[in-house]
Amino acid sequence: MAARSGQKQAPLPRRNPQPAAVDTGSVEALFAPLVAEAGLFLEQVRVHGPAALRTLSVIVDLPEDRTGSLGLDEVAELARRLSDALDEDPDVVPGPVNLEVSSPGAERKLTEPRHWRRSRGRLVTVVTTSGATLLGRLTEADETEATIVPRHEGPKGTKPKDGEPVWVLYDTVTSARVQVEFTSPGDEHETDEHDTDQYDTDQHDTVEDEEA
Repeated sequence: MAARSGQKQAPLPRRNPQPAAVDTGSVEALFAPLVAEAGLFLEQVRVHGPAALRTLSVIVDLPEDRTGSLGLDEVAELARRLSDALDEDPDVVPGPVNLEVSSPGAERKLTEPRHWRRSRGRLVTVVTTSGATLLGRLTEADETEATIVPRHEGPKGTKPKDGEPVWVLYDTVTSARVQVEFTSPGDEHETDEHDTDQYDTDQHDTVEDEEA
């Protein structure tokens, strides 16, 4: 209904402008040198969530020449440095954002040659284009293929047996993933370092830092 002459209309509520879209390429360019200085590898930068409460997810990993997993202190220190970088260059991520820094996790997917090389010594499950599923120990990996020692499960209560090594071309892989292992101290395949790696990665090493 139109307002009568001389009658004031109530002002319409003002809408808060939506923050501008985030260019993940610019974020990667800002973060990459800092991640490299920390001796780590920048795996992925992703923005998700509603515009008013966005999350900037940063996944980092150890370089190929390091074994084990990221420690929580290492991730926390990097998160602080990345947060400071956003404060110094606020135009890279306009508006409020929740910064989340994490490692790939215990059951990471193997989608690049680097992932395969980083997972040497781990138990993996591979599904090939022929529909076959292979469970085994990843022993070697290069740019085009990986060597896996198949694990054959025996009767309940007995140790699994290893088969002959097989070579798997990445082009023939539909999906591949690292498997979580719960081993006993007497398992001949496991070392203390491997057990520690599994324990650490199960924590997912996540640090969150609010940006104003």
